[in-house]
Amino acid sequence: MEAVAKETDMLMLFEDQNFRGAYREYFIQKRKNFQVVIRDIPELWDCFQKIDEIWARDLDDMKTTTDRNVPIVIAMFRNSHAQFRIAFELGFSTAISEAWAIMRSCIDTGVVAHKLYREPNLIPVWLRKDQGKAEKKAYKAAFETFKEQGLFPVAYGLSELYSYYRDYSEWGVHPGVGAISMHCKIESNGNGQNWDHTYLETDPKRLVAFLFTMLKIASLIETTYFNCFDNRLKLDYKLVQMRNEFERANQHTAEVIGQIIRNETSQ
Repeated sequence: MEAVAKETDMLMLFEDQNFRGAYREYFIQKRKNFQVVIRDIPELWDCFQKIDEIWARDLDDMKTTTDRNVPIVIAMFRNSHAQFRIAFELGFSTAISEAWAIMRSCIDTGVVAHKLYREPNLIPVWLRKDQGKAEKKAYKAAFETFKEQGLFPVAYGLSELYSYYRDYSEWGVHPGVGAISMHCKIESNGNGQNWDHTYLETDPKRLVAFLFTMLKIASLIETTYFNCFDNRLKLDYKLVQMRNEFERANQHTAEVIGQIIRNETSQ
């Protein structure tokens, strides 16, 4: 990624005094990349901020409820939102595999929350999973057996999330060949091969595609939450307006991303 500032301008005084060696270089590069991506693809950054603001307002609108089953569901969606925030910070810093690992957890939390919403009888099962062997068995039967059908049912529009969940498990969580190959750089020389590990994504075409996919996932989970409580949330005119604005911005960003990928491919 192209630098946007001198090294001395990238660190706060405290950081400059305490960071050293290889980690210092890594930290500076990650921060530089964060600034470059925002600068070069402002439309994408704007969409990430828009979906974050929408999700935060969704959650704020449901702070008060008289349904005793709702608080645990909302708490889980809050956790999913928190995971998304960390993931998109890592993503814009070009730490893509690490962002995927957290986004996979973000998806997991969101779909479990939705299952508890539509099957509140499972809340005690979820709460008691660590209390004994029988409780653990009941939990696995309810949440892990036939996971695709149980947590990502087509009837609720969650099947698309399963494809992302599966991919992010392979490429972001599990130490498989695909995940490792994303970071391996092999160069031959007279003495054999040099194996290097790239900690941050360096391919602009892949980066924008990966980030846009993360945006899609965040939108799907937010929509899942909105649909749970749409009877109340749709009464928030400002929220509805924000969601409509996001859809327009998202469509424009998709066009921008497509053009970036075409330009990079033609070079």
